Amino acid sequence: MSDMPGHPGDSENEPEQTQGAHPEQQALAALQALFATGSALCQDYLDLLAVEGRLAGRSLVLMLALGIALGLLLVAAWIFFTLAASALLIEIGWLNPWQALLAVAIAHVGLALLAWVAVRRLSDNLVFSGLRSALEPRATERSEP
Repeated sequence: MSDMPGHPGDSENEPEQTQGAHPEQQALAALQALFATGSALCQDYLDLLAVEGRLAGRSLVLMLALGIALGLLLVAAWIFFTLAASALLIEIGWLNPWQALLAVAIAHVGLALLAWVAVRRLSDNLVFSGLRSALEPRATERSEP
C-alpha cells in the first residue's frame, strides 16, 4: 500500500510536507537534526578520549616498569664494572684485594659527592628567583604613601 500516492508512509510526499510546513517547524527540525549530529560527534570524541586514555595509562605503567628494570640492569652493570676494575688492580699487582675494594669504594664516594654538588647547584633553579624578584615590590614603591 505504500505505492499509493498520498500514503503517510510514502517517502516521496515527505519533502512536500516539509516544504509546506511553517518556517518555525522547519527551523526546529533543523535545530533538532543539528543537535543530534553534534551530540553524536561529542559521543564519538568522548569514546576516542576514553580509548586513548586507557592506552596512555597502560603505556605509562609499562614505561615505568621498563624504567625500573633498566635502572636495575644499569646498577648490576655498574657493580660488575667495579668488580672488574678491582680484579684488574689485583691482577696487575698494584693493590691487594682489600686495598682494591677500598679504592673502588673511595672512587664511588667521590662520584657521589660530585653528583651531590651538581644537584645542589641545580636546585637553585627551582625557586623561580627571577619571577619572585619581579613580583616583589621595590623599596622605593614601599616608601611612597
